[in-house]
This record gives sequence, C-alpha cells and structure tokens, in this order.
Amino acid sequence: MTIRRWTIRWGIGIAMLMVWGGCGGPTPDATPDVPVLTALEPVERLVRISMALTQRRPSVVDMQRVRDNPDEVQVIVDEYLASDAFLGVMRDLHAELFLLRTDTFNQLPALGGLGGLNLQDIYLSQTEEPLKLIERIIDEDLPYTELVTAQWMLTDGITARMYGVPYDYDSSETWQLSAWADDRPKAGILSSAEMLRRWESDGSNFNRGRANMVASRLLCEDFDTRDILVEGGIDISDEFAVAQAALNVPACVGCHQSLDPLAGYFWGYMQLVHRNAVRDAILGGCQPHDFSDDSAPEFGPNHTPEDFCYPIVQYSAFMEDAWEEYGLRAPSYYGTPARDLTEVGQLISEDPRFHQCTARNFYSFFAQVTSADVPWQTAAELQDVFVSSGFDAKALARAAVLHPTFGAYQTRETQAGASVIGLKTIRPAEYAMLVEDLTGYRWWAAADPANCATRSISGTECWGDVDLSVSDLYGYRSMQGGIDALNITQPTYTVTPTKLLAMGLLSADAAQSVVSADFAVALSERRLLTLVEASTADEGQIRTQLVALSARIFGQFVGQDDPMIDLYWALWLDSQQVSGPEHAWTITLSAMLQDPQVMFY
Repeated sequence: MTIRRWTIRWGIGIAMLMVWGGCGGPTPDATPDVPVLTALEPVERLVRISMALTQRRPSVVDMQRVRDNPDEVQVIVDEYLASDAFLGVMRDLHAELFLLRTDTFNQLPALGGLGGLNLQDIYLSQTEEPLKLIERIIDEDLPYTELVTAQWMLTDGITARMYGVPYDYDSSETWQLSAWADDRPKAGILSSAEMLRRWESDGSNFNRGRANMVASRLLCEDFDTRDILVEGGIDISDEFAVAQAALNVPACVGCHQSLDPLAGYFWGYMQLVHRNAVRDAILGGCQPHDFSDDSAPEFGPNHTPEDFCYPIVQYSAFMEDAWEEYGLRAPSYYGTPARDLTEVGQLISEDPRFHQCTARNFYSFFAQVTSADVPWQTAAELQDVFVSSGFDAKALARAAVLHPTFGAYQTRETQAGASVIGLKTIRPAEYAMLVEDLTGYRWWAAADPANCATRSISGTECWGDVDLSVSDLYGYRSMQGGIDALNITQPTYTVTPTKLLAMGLLSADAAQSVVSADFAVALSERRLLTLVEASTADEGQIRTQLVALSARIFGQFVGQDDPMIDLYWALWLDSQQVSGPEHAWTITLSAMLQDPQVMFY
C-alpha cells in the first residue's frame, strides 16, 4: 500500500493538517464468507506491530530488516515480546480491562503509617499492586491462569504498610514477592486489595458489582447487557425487599440465580474503603467501637474505626456467611459448588469461557475494538493458540498481532468483522511514549500550590509532579481519547478537537526540547537532528535530514524528491525566513510529531 499526503500550513506553520489519499487496486470478487483483506505493506505492518507491543516506532534498522525480508517480522516480534516495553503494554492492557487507573478518585490519606507521602505515591502503589502480579506472570512465562489462582502477590513498601503485608524494607528491590497476611482465600487478582477497593459494593449491592466484574472482564458474560423487564412495586430502598425480589420475582431470577451465588464469595471483604473513613479513623485515634449500646459502627456493618487505620483490616473471615442474613442464594460458581475464592479461581482457570475471553481481551486491546466486536472466528483461532501454548500470554499476544486481520487496513464493509479492520489511532500513553522515545521529553508539570502541605489539618493535599499525558486529575488523558476508569470507561478511537489540541501542546514542547538538546551536543550523541547543524541552510542537506526524519518518525522510506519532503522543506524554508534556522526545526519537528502518520498507524 502507498499512502500520499497533502499538507496545509496553518498560520505560521506550528501545526499541519494531513489529508489521507489511499490507493490499492480493486478488490477481487469473493463470496461473503471469505475474508477479502487488503494487507499493509511489510514495513507499515511492522510499524503497527511495534506500536501495539512497545508503544514506540520501530528502529530504522528493524524496518530495513523487514523491507529486505518480510519474514523477519516474526523474529522482531519475539524480540519485542522479550522487552520491558512490552511488559508496560501488558500493564496498560489490564489497567484498561479492570478499570484500575482512577486518579480522579479520592486517594487514601497520607496519615499514620503513610505520613509524609504524597497522594500520587499512594495512588501509584495501589494501582500497580494487581498490575505487578500480572506483569510477573507474563515476564516469567507462568501460565496466564495464575491470574486467578496465584497464592502470592507483589507489594512495595506503601502497600505493605497499608495492609500489613510482609516486606523487607532493607532490600533494594522495590516490588517484592509476598503474600496477604490475613486469612483471605488466595486467588490472584480476585484477592487483590486494590481490585476489591476499585470494585466496591455499596448499599444493597451485596457484592454483585464484584461478581459482574468477574463475569464481564474474565468470562465476557456481562450481566449488565441482559434485557430485563421488571414491573413496579419493589421498594429499592429496602435491602431485604430487594433481596427477596432477587429470589422470587421471575424477571430478576434469570440473572440473580447465577449472579448472587458468585457474589457470595466476596462477603468477607469490606464493602468500601474510602478516604474519609480512613482519615476520620486515624484522626480519631483508631478507637474501638463501643458495642455495649447495640449501636451500629459508623463505618459499615461489623467494621470498627480501628479496622480503617493502617494497616487496614480489609478481610474478616467471620463475614463470609453474611449473605445468609439476607436470605440470599448460597455461593456457587454457575451451579458448581466451591468452598471459597481459591476454588472459584481454579474453576475460572479451567473454564473455556475464560480462555476465549482472554483471547478477545488481548485482541480487542490491540485492534482497538470492544471484545464483543472481535469476530468469532478470530477469537476461536486465538483461543486455540492460547490453550495449546499452555496459557502463554506472550504466545497469545504474538498470535494476535500476526493475525491477518490485524495486519490489514481495508476490507469489504459488508464482510463479517469488518469493524476490526482499519487504521489504528494512537492512544494517550502510546503518544507519550513515542514522543519520549524520539525526543527524550516527558510532559511533566508541577500541579501542587506552594502551600499544599498546610492547606488542611491532615496535611494530605499534596500530589506531586504530574505526567500530563496519563493523568485525568490534572492532565489530558481522557481529552486525548483515554479513560478515567470511573466516568469514562471506554476509549475513543476517533479524532477529536481536544485530542488535536493536546497533541499540539505536547509536540510543540517536545520539539523545542529536542532541538535545543540536539544542537548542544555532537552529532553522534543526538536523537533526531543527526545530519544538520543549527546554521545549516543548504537545501540538499535539509532534505536529507527530512528523509531521515520521515523514516524515524513516520516509518516511511522516501526519496528527497517525494511530495511529502517538498512540503516539509517548504515549511522549514518559510519558518527560517521568519525566525531563523534553529526555530525552523522546532516548527518542523512539531508539525511532524502531529502528522496523521503519527496519529494513525
């Protein structure tokens, strides 16, 4: 495939709008049942794979390898799968799947055992706790089923203090292998403190939200998508009335006969672990509740203030059977008896729905579609690879990015699964990583006011420096199409004005940074401007540099007389006449970093 670009200069040239013109001959006739795909060229395919697996553009050397021998892409994929960048992608995949990165949610306070920390330290520690478990499973080639069967966990010093988990504070290793110190049944992420804090159970929910998380995220069997018509007459403010309706009203029974038994396994955990409860408990001296007057504890059923002081008592074994008080169904896994979450995790690991759902989750993340939109045939093929590999997550990721549908950019609109084919849109985290890899610049900002530490009696208002690309509290993640995991739970894969504005701001800062840095060091030490000096004005040299930048930034090998090079040369020339050669490179690089060849891949 060859894609040509026409460029329109905006104002002084600080931004460029690229309009796609596609080609690729007529599609041969075929029956509707047979996929009719127009595949990416080998180098373009490598760019897509590299962005999916590493969030970076491939090196020029790797692109040359694939240009000379397209089969090299399989070798390069294996190299990507062995990289730290791939592990970062896996954390992002699962953070999006389980909606874990919620920096707009009130963070637990920096008081008591966490005194002196800023809120971002606490937020990152909590968020990474389940993600580090997943990373270790994938990094060490453990069966992916350990996701729901692992008897261990990973902790840093903050999570250890927060929940009383064993931790060696004298070790230089930040994240250490450990285990929950309480009596909670061990079941991988099902027993993760942050998973259970994120998927809370409020009021008369009776842990159904947690059960639906298991059904929807691990089995692709979302109870929320079922059509239910419930007649009026149920007092939803009455917990017992709701519980009885779930048992007896026919419209309710269809879901609740499976949902409630699954929810029954989470009764031992606190319903909510919120900042205010923890703050008030610590500031109140962690005093035990006085049950002598038969009053209920302020912080929830059977939880007294000291339970909310660090280390938080998140699990209580004596609460496991509390479902009986409401006359709810006995715990079971879709009708199969299981003693606790440990046995549930084992049942999930053996469930073919989990195997196919995992295949769908991986492919949907890479292909930027919902798991429900992954074609059945594609999901079945990837499931076969996943199972036959011994549940190897790397093998599944490899099969997903090498699948023919992932390497295609066009198909018949009427063809089944056509929605998964097409150009991919760069994610906020991908764009941040791509820009950092190319320029060395990361979009950090100081968000706290100077007096943040003294703004409240508890001194817990400080957040610390913010990465604007991957934050919603202060940054622009959701504005660029990402999610805040609370109110925005599905990414946007189309171009929006706010995405363009945010990319424009980041690209301008990054371009200025790399131009100043490159021209301050020798050619051999530079990132991008390796063929020119600040004073270079020769058209031939400028075009040679632009050709090199096209390969590095766009993944496109072009000649000096390519129309795209003509346009960028014109932009550089006009800009240098206004503000000089060095600033011309800032404007040109800023435009290149916003080019649709960067936004789409």
